[in-house]
Amino acid sequence: MKDLRHLPLQTLRTFEATARHGSMARAAAELNLTDSAVSHQLRRLEGDLGYDLFEKAGRGIRLTDAGQLFYKTVAKALQDILSTAVMLSEQPLAGGRLDIACPPMFASAWLAKNIADFSERHPTVECHIRLIENHLVPETADVDLGIMFGQGGWPNRWSARLADVDITPVCSPVLFQRLGYATPDAGALKNCLLLHRDDGAEWRRWLSECGHGDVFDRARHLYCSDLGIAIDLALNGVGFALASETLTRNDIRQGRLIRPFGFSIDAFGGWYVVVHLHSLERAGPRLFLHWLLAAFGQDDMVDTLPSPD
Repeated sequence: MKDLRHLPLQTLRTFEATARHGSMARAAAELNLTDSAVSHQLRRLEGDLGYDLFEKAGRGIRLTDAGQLFYKTVAKALQDILSTAVMLSEQPLAGGRLDIACPPMFASAWLAKNIADFSERHPTVECHIRLIENHLVPETADVDLGIMFGQGGWPNRWSARLADVDITPVCSPVLFQRLGYATPDAGALKNCLLLHRDDGAEWRRWLSECGHGDVFDRARHLYCSDLGIAIDLALNGVGFALASETLTRNDIRQGRLIRPFGFSIDAFGGWYVVVHLHSLERAGPRLFLHWLLAAFGQDDMVDTLPSPD
């Protein structure tokens, strides 16, 4: 293994793009390189490192275990470089106020648990978070950007889809253990409290599509004005809430929630970031967008951002 302090940045960018796309051809198209140039750079990188980063998978390629670990580090490092470059290139406007609007469910379930990372990376940006009804987010003129659930397509706004939304029941592992089910069985929900953020339509559809439509009328119900409340109740062992992986990821990783059933339904929409075009002229909103897109694995959407005037 050679001295690794001089690995070419372009080679690392090539590796990151190939790993992200799972394809040398798509990486080559993104970086404006030939397929053979990408292949040559990757072979040279593997030779310098002394271990394989990719392996064949059918007609394509996939990361090895070592490659997955290396990718996480390289992707984060490149994002840090990009964010810092943006901040420095746009000074002295790199700080200032940033106004964010989002529904309470997103604020409590995702933003509140991740915003500290952005603040640590960009301490000169003063964040203001406003809770607002989902349908009002793109109409709010005095915020820089909004995060909302929908199907896209807002005039005079730049937007990007952050995540698709499929929903499935979540509950506290303590509650599930207390119920004493040997194996997950959706039919057993007839003895449980179902937590709603709507009029019950989502639970009716989920139960019907998994073959237990009769359970709804036999179960107990608690209706909430916001999904964030339903998730908090689920965290406290009160009952089962229907929620997406996006809004429960941290709690599931830390063992506070589980997804006991292997069946989910489409929520007919996704989470979007929606931005006023004039806000993109300032560093704060652009830095937040870079960070947010990276957090959702949508780094390639950065290339579609309009250039500041």
